[in-house]
Amino acid sequence: MLRLKRAPQLRLALAAGFLLLLGLYYASSEFLPDLPEWGDVLWVGLALSALAFAPVMLVLPLRRARPLALVALGFAAIAVVLYLIGADLYASLPKLAAAALLGFIFLRYCERLSWVVILALLIPVADTLSVWYGPTHYVVTEQPQIFDVSSVAFPVPGERAITLRWNAPVGASISGWLMYRRTDGGRELLLAPNPLCPPADHCGKKIVFSDRAKPAGKQLSYRVVTVSGGRESGKAIIVFPPVGEGASQITGMTGKLAPSHLRVSSAPSAPAGLGLPDVLFFALFLGAAVRFGLRYRATWLALVASLGLTTALAIYIDPFNIGGLPALPGLSLAFLLTNADLIWRRLNGGENIDIDVQSRPVPPAGR
Repeated sequence: MLRLKRAPQLRLALAAGFLLLLGLYYASSEFLPDLPEWGDVLWVGLALSALAFAPVMLVLPLRRARPLALVALGFAAIAVVLYLIGADLYASLPKLAAAALLGFIFLRYCERLSWVVILALLIPVADTLSVWYGPTHYVVTEQPQIFDVSSVAFPVPGERAITLRWNAPVGASISGWLMYRRTDGGRELLLAPNPLCPPADHCGKKIVFSDRAKPAGKQLSYRVVTVSGGRESGKAIIVFPPVGEGASQITGMTGKLAPSHLRVSSAPSAPAGLGLPDVLFFALFLGAAVRFGLRYRATWLALVASLGLTTALAIYIDPFNIGGLPALPGLSLAFLLTNADLIWRRLNGGENIDIDVQSRPVPPAGR
């Protein structure tokens, strides 16, 4: 049994409060004002990062608790359940907690500061190569759903992701679908110039189409067109009002092969995401700063600032042309530069040891 004193209990309560506040933001981000691009960068890169990693700072004294692995497993199980019930966005909260706890657990096997320094020097190289021309590049560009599962989502205020669902006409030979979108006062935009699914797949009976990162305060109109035999054989139009202003309405349905049971829903848009390995190493570097007597408060600030800088570079530069950048190089540099003088002193002055272990009382012989 893990016995907590009053101070750790208060820290746990505060950490839970920050996670709850983050969850409330997830639930209400659609209703917030739509910020300009630079505002989104500052909000997601700095404000949300600080809010998300404040619990990691608060639970640092509990990083050596024995049931940590069980707690991490419990958070992972909660994330799986949330995915199964369709609450994908909210699964980010237990994923964040589980990855941070795994970082604390992994730190237990780093007995010397030099081992952490080696990790901080080597991992950014591997992460950059992976994003540039490796597994991460393939996942982000070809299998984005895998990245969604293996990352923590950061919703953007004032934006929403629209999902349309409809059924194919029973017994009909459908070769594909076309999708159009119209905004308030705007011209019609073609979203799918090619069939939504190839003829060989026969499209199936239930079709799902996602339209991400749209302003939550604007009315959107969607036209779904059925393609059969190379011709448009039916269509349906559905209007989705601004968030909080009523339900969607089907304003037109024509043709024998018009899509049936057309419906639309929205959820907070989360185009920004932080990989779970990034969360793990954030916790590992922060825990190492405490374990080896470094500047842990300054380290936390530097790590959060590095996430903000990485977010800005990903938006305004995007050197890999995938809409993202590896976060580990910035995290590693933040850890090393913030503690450079102390690390040098520890490594060259014979203090390359686990201060936590040395500070523990040594039990009398025979016990």
